[in-house]
Amino acid sequence: PDTEYEMWHTPMDRVSLLWRLRRRARRGALCMTFFCISMALLYAICAENSVPVTDAIFGVRARTRAQPHAHNVIKVLRGGAKPMYTDPQKLPGVIPGDPRRPIPILSSSNHSHEARDSSSKRKQREPRGFLTLFGGRRKGELSGRGSDAEFFGPNGLLGEVWDDEMSSSMLGTRMKKVVQNYQAMNKYGVELSGPGGVSGTPKLSGPELLCQLKDKVEVATLTPDLQPFSLLPWATQLPPQQLTSDLGPYKSCAVVSSAGSLRYSGLGKEIDSHEAVLRFNAAPTTGYEKDVGSKTTIRLINSQVMASDDHRFLSSSLYSSGVLVAWDPAPFSADLTKWFNRTDYPIFTQYQRYRRLHPLQPFYILHPRFEWQIWQRIQDNMAEPIQKNPPSSGMLGTVLMMSLCEVVHVYEFLPSRRKTELCHYYQRFYDAACTLGAYHPLLYEKNLVKRMNQGSDRDIYTNGRVTLPGFRKLNCSQTAGGDR
Repeated sequence: PDTEYEMWHTPMDRVSLLWRLRRRARRGALCMTFFCISMALLYAICAENSVPVTDAIFGVRARTRAQPHAHNVIKVLRGGAKPMYTDPQKLPGVIPGDPRRPIPILSSSNHSHEARDSSSKRKQREPRGFLTLFGGRRKGELSGRGSDAEFFGPNGLLGEVWDDEMSSSMLGTRMKKVVQNYQAMNKYGVELSGPGGVSGTPKLSGPELLCQLKDKVEVATLTPDLQPFSLLPWATQLPPQQLTSDLGPYKSCAVVSSAGSLRYSGLGKEIDSHEAVLRFNAAPTTGYEKDVGSKTTIRLINSQVMASDDHRFLSSSLYSSGVLVAWDPAPFSADLTKWFNRTDYPIFTQYQRYRRLHPLQPFYILHPRFEWQIWQRIQDNMAEPIQKNPPSSGMLGTVLMMSLCEVVHVYEFLPSRRKTELCHYYQRFYDAACTLGAYHPLLYEKNLVKRMNQGSDRDIYTNGRVTLPGFRKLNCSQTAGGDR
């Protein structure tokens, strides 16, 4: 008791205790202030770069909120969290899974330079994100300064224009492994046939390829008379005629990719000058008219976009004008009953809901046979195996317009001098896989399109423009290879 009394009643002890308490309080206030400022900066930087804050804190790779993701994606947080076994191919594309969850996509930091339009030689650097400033590129990243970035530089392997001899052997180690993994997967039961997939495959000329495509690929859409849809009460919502019977013919058409290299292109007026314009998925025009135009005649969408809450398919005005054409990956056999019972995403449920809201808007669903006929043409004309997954929306849309138009101009499917790792012109997100392909056999699609191009290499380099003839204008009576 005496000791306690003395401790609390000695003036020097009281002063020392109060000083220590005040010092601790000041330290606590400073720490809290620093923490609040740090979190505010983190939130601001992450919001600017579309990176969830938890991902930035724990080291999970950046992802776009616009894309749903598979229920079986590996998430290994830096620090030793237990991994969950899943599909290792976390890449852009239509990946089966839960449409309510976003797909983590391997991304590089915001380091790319982007060229402005041709009237200006100034370049604008995108601001570096949090992940670049504090830690740089992470292990396992597909694109970045040390791996696939060499494709996009002024002296990159892509050169001035796309080389139709591109193959997986030219890819970086990580990208090559991903492509090989997809080549080995066979979710859709692909059965290989034809001359392709081996070295020494005969290389057809551009006219021969065009005639082969015309002869072997038929644009088809679902109609109410097809089983099992003819037995369903909502079959009357399907258009009674084929898309090719209802639309066209158009004289001049534009297929506008969503590529990041369209930014600062200044191609908007040229694109709008075409009689018909096809766009893809959730690619907007508002705010980007100078570069991509404003006209939309047809919008080709995948079932992933239809199912994602983030895309607001049922409520957004983005989809409510023009003609809608939807597709979903299906078995290689194109068996409609098997497909109906096991779609990658609920395309038919969303289709019915949308039709009830917009009963007068033309809305078609591609027959899966169309997807795999194109895939077969790609594989038949490549000297190595391609991914056993459906072609990209870009390739599907290009062939679709070739069946409707006299001439088709495809913008930035083959990258121009503005080539960049920026995936989409309307998002600040980078990944070399968006150009080189991962899930889709995109690299091989570009090879095919480059060989069929009837425009000049200068058109590709300057404007990212490929010129293809419509099937109606092709004279294949004396073209060798047209019946292959």
